[in-house]
Amino acid sequence: MRSLTFLLVALVACGTEDSRPATVEVISLEILAPACGAPQCHSTSTNQSGYAFDTLAVSKLALKQLVGPGGGGRNKNLMEVLTSTSGKLMPPDAPLDPADIKLIETWIANGAQGL
Repeated sequence: MRSLTFLLVALVACGTEDSRPATVEVISLEILAPACGAPQCHSTSTNQSGYAFDTLAVSKLALKQLVGPGGGGRNKNLMEVLTSTSGKLMPPDAPLDPADIKLIETWIANGAQGL
């Protein structure tokens, strides 16, 4: 019974491992572009709130403003809108997957490389 419990715990732990690298490319192209870079939101055509996420180049510019080079100081701005329960949650129609949020947090904690 003890080995069955260990096996179940191990399987659950393995299932939550994110194999994606915490890079600006993954954050920009796989998470932010599809979730935030829609034409009616934060795209180069609308540039809502001064941020665009539909291409890697403009996403890097927006992330540099929100996170700051090296992940220092301003990173609370990005994480606040991605995790907020105060009505400012982005994207407003469908919150990001917790795994995506964790990957962004990891990227920031590792110095927001690539900006």
